[in-house]
Amino acid sequence: MQDRIRERHDAVWRQLNDENCYIYLCGLKGMEKGVDEAFRDVCRQHGGDWDALLPLLREKNRYHIETY
Repeated sequence: MQDRIRERHDAVWRQLNDENCYIYLCGLKGMEKGVDEAFRDVCRQHGGDWDALLPLLREKNRYHIETY
């Protein structure tokens, strides 16, 4: 999953900034860190700040995690 996020960074960046985009991360708990780093890389590549964006996504209920 992390590799696809990085490969498609332009589309991911657009979606992260689209108010109609919702992210649902489901699967093994161990993948959370890798996905988080991939989103951080995409933001950095496009001049954004994942650490600032993530709380906004959560506040607007646009970022959901269900891992086990």
